[in-house]
Amino acid sequence: MYRSRDFYVRVSGQRALFTNPATKGGSERSSYSVPTRQALNGIVDAIYYKPTFTNIVTEVKVINQIQTELQGVRALLHDYSADLSYVSYLSDVVYLIKFHFVWNEDRKDLNSDRLPAKHEAIMERSIRKGGRRDVFLGTRECLGLVDDISQEEYEAAVSYYNGVNIDLGIMFHSFAYPKDKKTPLKSYFTKTVMKNGVITFKAQSECDIVNTLSSYAFKAPEEIKSVNDECMEYDAMEKGEN
Repeated sequence: MYRSRDFYVRVSGQRALFTNPATKGGSERSSYSVPTRQALNGIVDAIYYKPTFTNIVTEVKVINQIQTELQGVRALLHDYSADLSYVSYLSDVVYLIKFHFVWNEDRKDLNSDRLPAKHEAIMERSIRKGGRRDVFLGTRECLGLVDDISQEEYEAAVSYYNGVNIDLGIMFHSFAYPKDKKTPLKSYFTKTVMKNGVITFKAQSECDIVNTLSSYAFKAPEEIKSVNDECMEYDAMEKGEN
């Protein structure tokens, strides 16, 4: 099976909020100490994503010390009265992400778009431009910045937690989105350990806990832009910038 080369990015922000989906229904919200794989996949998908392939985050390196800040947020209720809730954010975060992509085997109709060299080239360009869409660190109010880094920079970067192993306990891993309207949405949880500031993510098949949720409604786009058209648009944009 095809596997792209590894890509490396640096993501930073003033604050982040990576919530546990099992507990975020209340008015008070607090963040995990580190990003979940699902949140990191959302960041990578914002850089470049098409239904032709699936982005897979394999590692994240936590660079800065884990710090939190508590903020009061005034929310408007259904009766238009105001209510004060508290949100515990992570502050001054920097993460280095290692990822690759594989072909989406559920979309055989997009086989003609499987042009690896062009998808890898667009991914490189998208990383250099900081992503194709806004990058959020867990939630919309937490904006992130994306920078391109090399494999050497990734490996040489020193985490605040270098030389330390931290057991983070059972954490949310990711969702398994249904492939048809009859299949329910599933959430995966697993034991997570940070070694020398690096979290190596398991595959969903290796996760310890699986929860079956309600059915998930989705609508596939009628038309997908080809990777050839994507490359031509990038060439036109870069010529216009010069």
